[in-house]
Amino acid sequence: AMASTSATAPAWRQAIKHAMKKNGRNPASKYAQVATIKPDGSPAVRTVVIRGFLDGFLERCAGRECDALVFCTDNRSSKIGEIARDARGEMAWYFPETREQFRVTGTFATQSATTSAVEGDDARQALWVKMRRGARGQFLWPSPGGARTEDADSGLWNIDEDDASLDDERVGEHFTLVSFHASRIDHLALRTNERIVHEDINGEWVTTRVNP
Repeated sequence: AMASTSATAPAWRQAIKHAMKKNGRNPASKYAQVATIKPDGSPAVRTVVIRGFLDGFLERCAGRECDALVFCTDNRSSKIGEIARDARGEMAWYFPETREQFRVTGTFATQSATTSAVEGDDARQALWVKMRRGARGQFLWPSPGGARTEDADSGLWNIDEDDASLDDERVGEHFTLVSFHASRIDHLALRTNERIVHEDINGEWVTTRVNP
């Protein structure tokens, strides 16, 4: 069993969970835009699939880290180097059915094959197990963003779902869990024109209603 959510979960987490439930039938509700900072200081944005909260992938979890939002990436992607250099970032998550937007400010942390050897691999392995075998196959593809070779259609992207490399216990070497630890959440509900800002001030969540 995974860690249970505390009854004192922050209000912003409860709001996101409510939106996830109300929008659950719409596949687009799992996609969020995530921005990191390039070495030259300019932003880099891309769409990721949000997999849930970090405590959904840990048997034991305590404190603020439990509320981190989770997605996965390839450790060869540019975002990994960007996060290592500057962990700050933002996320924009729009829920089409309820017409809500969450703008989340915070910091990223990564768990890869290298870091997990030191810090433990529980969450990363649990996330791998929850992935479809077909989705796991992309982590066996050639390096993302690399030049596509002439033999690009030779089957490099067609990983057989029976391949042993996709088994639960064979977590892909390039498979990386990214957790996003929030410090500020700006929640806008377009249907009601309500806007609520949740901000971590000296270790306490402070909630303020502001103009939309």
